[in-house]
Amino acid sequence: MKRRLSMLLAVAMLATSLAACSSGGGSASQSSEQPASEAPATSTETPSSEAAPTGDGVELKLWHYYDGTMAEDIVKYCERYSEENPGVKINVTMLPFGDFKKQLSVSSAANALPDMVFIDNCDSVAYAAMGMFADLTEAMKDNADIADYYPDIMATGQYNGGLYSIPCVSNNQGIYYNTDMFEAAGIQKIPETWDEIRETAKALTKDGVYGFGMSAVGNEEGTSQYLPFQIAAGGEDMYALDSEAGLRALSFLTDLVKDGSMPKDVISWSQSDVATQFKTGKIAMMMMGCWYINEYDETLPDLHYDVFPIKDKTFGTIYGGENLAVINGPNVAAATEWAKWFMSYDINKEWNMTASHFPAREATLTDEAYLSKEHWKTFIDLIPYTKARPADPKWPEVSLGYQLALQEALSLQKTPEEAVKDGQAMIDAARG
Repeated sequence: MKRRLSMLLAVAMLATSLAACSSGGGSASQSSEQPASEAPATSTETPSSEAAPTGDGVELKLWHYYDGTMAEDIVKYCERYSEENPGVKINVTMLPFGDFKKQLSVSSAANALPDMVFIDNCDSVAYAAMGMFADLTEAMKDNADIADYYPDIMATGQYNGGLYSIPCVSNNQGIYYNTDMFEAAGIQKIPETWDEIRETAKALTKDGVYGFGMSAVGNEEGTSQYLPFQIAAGGEDMYALDSEAGLRALSFLTDLVKDGSMPKDVISWSQSDVATQFKTGKIAMMMMGCWYINEYDETLPDLHYDVFPIKDKTFGTIYGGENLAVINGPNVAAATEWAKWFMSYDINKEWNMTASHFPAREATLTDEAYLSKEHWKTFIDLIPYTKARPADPKWPEVSLGYQLALQEALSLQKTPEEAVKDGQAMIDAARG
């Protein structure tokens, strides 16, 4: 009883403190993310007047916060599984992103949790630490599909040596650039260094157009768009904002603001705001994830763009996306079998491609389904270099330090040197 009460209190606290940290996929303002739906919850659950499966049958509940095509496809995959496994019915419920963690808290208190959830990858370990997620280590130990994932992305689902969630939809980030604007400005060379990015941004800033844009908003979206620069500068330790790499990254972004090549407004821009600025021709280059490829290519034929990687001492990008977790409860075995089926490469790839995401697996690097499509090569080539944020229950509090530093420096209220010190103090306090 004491353990359950502790978990309920922890879930309630988490629901109010965690910022979104996945990316895209129709999920809400996430760290590398498209806006999530704020619509009322929708469900494919069997109406109460219908009888639930009996005998050997099992009825599973799956929760997610996707909207659009991803939400539609989840239902289709669940129906497909039930056709192949007649004894299993899966009820799918879509909750608004902003309510998702709160609903987990309420349902945990009422002992009414689902059997499976899709959850932001950097939130996964916090719920595992509470005991909410089932340990899948033994069930997945011989699974070739899971073994093919890169260790850094698998680490987002690992806690205390166990595997508690599986990365089922992944993304990373690069710099989109408007090829028409480059041509009009006479720019023939894609920037390869930060100095070249800065000079290119200056050349493109004119007539109401800024050369560069990103999200530096005060939530995980801003953190996720800053971290690739720190990583590129050699700062793989994501607890070390006040490192040489952290100062170099924040100084570079601050210089873009000082040059007039990036507006101070980025401290209030969500990632969807940045994407809108880019597609409407207000910024010539933007920091963004792969999740906008389908939208741009399918709905904006007159938008001519391409993507190049962020690189300084090394390539810089981070994983976003969601993990699939099985809830501790009476249906762990059946839910785990569905998870194995859904994570098979062909099925998982189909779902990822529909949403402009990818499986973070070695097999993806040579998959012609991706490599033959325009705009994908940079993102796929970056998969082996992509880093995940620490699998740390305290990450939401740590992230606040990055958000503070971005807000202080890019508003020009403080120098980058002062901002990294302020942010580092918050990070150190969060870690205790």
